[in-house]
Amino acid sequence: MNTILVTSAAGLLGSQLIDNLKNTHTIVKAAVRNLAKSTQLKARNVELVKLDFNDPSTYAPALKDIDKLFLIVPLIPNHVEITKAIVTVAKENGVKKIIKLSGLGANMDSGSQILRWHAKTEEIVRKSGISYTILRPGNYMQNYVQGCYSHTMCSEGKLMLPQGQAKINQVDVKDIAKASAAVLTNFGHKDKTYNLTGYSYTNKEIVDLLSNITGKHITYEDISNEQARLQMKHCSCNNSDWRIEAMMELHQACKDGLMEAYSLDLKNLIGKGPTTFVEFALKNKSTFIDC
Repeated sequence: MNTILVTSAAGLLGSQLIDNLKNTHTIVKAAVRNLAKSTQLKARNVELVKLDFNDPSTYAPALKDIDKLFLIVPLIPNHVEITKAIVTVAKENGVKKIIKLSGLGANMDSGSQILRWHAKTEEIVRKSGISYTILRPGNYMQNYVQGCYSHTMCSEGKLMLPQGQAKINQVDVKDIAKASAAVLTNFGHKDKTYNLTGYSYTNKEIVDLLSNITGKHITYEDISNEQARLQMKHCSCNNSDWRIEAMMELHQACKDGLMEAYSLDLKNLIGKGPTTFVEFALKNKSTFIDC
């Protein structure tokens, strides 16, 4: 029986993945920074282990006796260095496979720091000598119901982003969790890279869909870079200056059309078509209405 370690297990994808690994004849361990604050994961009958990305002394104990590592590293300034250190310790501890969460559009030459990070960390995993699978999801639909995407939609009835009229690929994190569980528990994914894409929409199309479904009047405003910086600085997301600039570069990649893509990888992994934004909005209708 394989033992799987899921990092960032208290996060959006990590917690969904834990749920999808129930009853899969595997031993699942959830790596978290703060054991005391992870009560929701404790209730799911998984073993919690401490892994603080800023404390390398926690890496080896967390990776002890692990067969498969599902690696989610947060977007922090030393993202690449942390990934390299964890992969090194994983190899030293005999980890047999790494499933790495990356991002759609990962490219060494990208104008986006985040997409360059993804490309660099993919290469670290590929060159590690450990069997791997790399997952590149599109933009999470959940960004529209939580965080800074949703802030002005709730307060002003406006989706305000500097992304022009470009189409952007949208995926439901629940689909990504199902696909991730399939990769972790089935054969045939050795040394593969999957683009996990759903359908692509402009922001205007998204707010029109939300308006029709909720009955609320929601508009899209293609704001300037200066407006976007101020919005991120003053919203409730506690964005640091470096994160704001990293997000501005990612917005530009979206505006340039680099986030519009379609692949059958997600459909093949989950055995059905990916969730549409209409389906997602209907499932979360009350959240959009009550925010």
